[in-house]
Amino acid sequence: MRDAARHHILEWLSPADWAVAYDAPREERYDVLSSVLKARGLDTPIECDAFLHVSLEDIPDPFLFLDMEKACAIVDGVLRMESPRILIFGDYDADGLTSSALLARWFKSREYEAEILIPDRFDDGFGLSVALAEEIVLHNPHLVITVDTGTSSPDAVEFLCQHGIKVIVTDHHLPDEQFARGDVPILNPSIPDESYPFKELSGAGVVYLMTLALDRFLGEISAIRPMLTVIASVGTVADVVPLIGVNRAIVRAGLEAFDDHAPEGLKALYKYSSSSRKGGTLMSRDFAFSIGPRLNAAGRVGDVRLALDLLLEDDPERVVFLALELHELNNARRQVEHEVFHDAFHDVMKRQGDKPLSIAIARGKGWHGGVLGIVSARLAERLRVPAITLSEEDGMLTGSARTFGRINLIEGITYAGTFLETFGGHEGAAGLSLKAENFDRFREAMVRYIESIPMKERHVPILADTTLDGHVIDAKLVESFDALEPTGYGFEQPLFIIPSMKIEAITRVGDGRHLRLKVRSQDDLKSAFDTILFNRGDDEPFYSVGDEIDLMGTPEFNFWRDRRSIQLRCTDLRPSHGFEMDNRLQHAFPEFLRQLPDPHLTETLNRHGLTLIERDVFVALWQLLSSIAGSERVTIAFLPSRLAWLLTHRYNVDAGALAVLFVLAVFAEAGLGELVADECGGFIFRLLDIGEEKLTLTETPLWVKLDAQGVLVT
Repeated sequence: MRDAARHHILEWLSPADWAVAYDAPREERYDVLSSVLKARGLDTPIECDAFLHVSLEDIPDPFLFLDMEKACAIVDGVLRMESPRILIFGDYDADGLTSSALLARWFKSREYEAEILIPDRFDDGFGLSVALAEEIVLHNPHLVITVDTGTSSPDAVEFLCQHGIKVIVTDHHLPDEQFARGDVPILNPSIPDESYPFKELSGAGVVYLMTLALDRFLGEISAIRPMLTVIASVGTVADVVPLIGVNRAIVRAGLEAFDDHAPEGLKALYKYSSSSRKGGTLMSRDFAFSIGPRLNAAGRVGDVRLALDLLLEDDPERVVFLALELHELNNARRQVEHEVFHDAFHDVMKRQGDKPLSIAIARGKGWHGGVLGIVSARLAERLRVPAITLSEEDGMLTGSARTFGRINLIEGITYAGTFLETFGGHEGAAGLSLKAENFDRFREAMVRYIESIPMKERHVPILADTTLDGHVIDAKLVESFDALEPTGYGFEQPLFIIPSMKIEAITRVGDGRHLRLKVRSQDDLKSAFDTILFNRGDDEPFYSVGDEIDLMGTPEFNFWRDRRSIQLRCTDLRPSHGFEMDNRLQHAFPEFLRQLPDPHLTETLNRHGLTLIERDVFVALWQLLSSIAGSERVTIAFLPSRLAWLLTHRYNVDAGALAVLFVLAVFAEAGLGELVADECGGFIFRLLDIGEEKLTLTETPLWVKLDAQGVLVT
């Protein structure tokens, strides 16, 4: 069995737990929206109304920034000059690009032209360096405004000031080294002494608030305020900041204003994306998955100027050309990402061998630096562990890291920092570089750090809002979800456990990467739904037509040829009912072993799904275990119901979860393996090398007890 296939089976046998944030009583299950809001901590009508109907009027006063008055005064002073020269220095990602375009358009609306300088991701690196400051000086500006960067560049800012240039820093990143407030105003909600009450702004959000303050300071509201709101909303969603508070107000207003006020470039970019809504309601995920990636593609695999020009261009023909160019760049980025992910995934599997995976660390030569962060995020999501992807060039490894669950990634990288040349980041993401010769020691240090964290802290359940019964799903329910927009990071789309759906059709789509099902509810209505699970095509062998399953997902509208239908967009699926048995068996199985044989135990065993154990269960289960473990004798972590399900689907042998455990316990007594309970509600079976002293199965004490209990068919 190939390593990737073996890993996927092992992963399926020991899945993440499912949980609900709000276990709604049955009488409340029709009021789905209320249950979702309760799951998010919004219990009272006043709280719900304030959250759902937030507006720009609810934004705290921008002048609560300590340096906002000073920043506005500097801009006002420069604008009073004859022929003022203004330079905006931004970042190459979607947040930096939208921040730059937003500010440039604000100046243009007042008939001032601002020059924009965006560094190159690969030639210049991140942020404002002294070398870039030297280049800026050659442009001879009166004023430099940094957007989405600058807080960690005190030397470069000081260099500009020494050359008589006024500087305003707008940023939202945590500072590596912060310079003291002085003549240079700093607008950054993340720095320790900042008094602005909302700390989670994007770079575009900070710039947007500065333009609001400038409008007030100058006594005139910008004529393009709705357009600026749209641009800020795209940057906010693309930068993956929590969609709460000020961010929620900006994005909600931006979604409402998009059709009438978005720049022509954003309209064209959305129009030519494959997920254009074709009649549906515009949602924040359209920004996240249609517009944001195309803006980011320019900085990752192409010329960042394409994206900036698109945001600034108003000519309809020109924006179509730019949008199509970005669309092609994004396709190229996706192809590169797909290839690097494929290679990185297989590198992790090969490097890991037969050991349980605690962190995924992949390395390869010539991997494109612009996709390493995305690949790490995909590895973390796929393998449910923190992930680091490193590309080697000239003896150096450079890459990106992404965490999983609640693991503090930067703390772990700091722990292994002895083996690194550079690193930086935060709890969830980091960048790093190291000499190739230090890779093994770095990897070992990271594994030590992760494995020092208790398993229960690393074992993160998939959390749904609540349970959603199939008979409740209709068009009215799906339409009600619009009230929750904008959704995204920090306030995700509603997610439900949808129980007891029967599979009527199952097929792999999208080159085998995705899984499409037709399912039907098992209630009186027998409602049928098309279902899509992205990147879950490898799960297809585990399920068959007629199986009863639970789904983790969200009902949504699908538009096709002007027809609207409801589909279930799901992230996970599982056999129905098995999890209940697994929870009981972890505690009950040791007691059953102790009590056997006992005639009073028969009824209890029957309630736990055990009637008779056929001899072919022993043969089939041993074949299955040997196939999975391979010659490397891989340790198998499993839930009993999953192993029983796999036995049924692979060998057409009918056996329940308890029967599987009894057979494994017989194997263990015969010296064929070791069976132990794990920390997370499942079991572990480890095959042993068969020695001279092994017992035959029928000689084991447990076989004798099971035979006496009358549950063996011999």
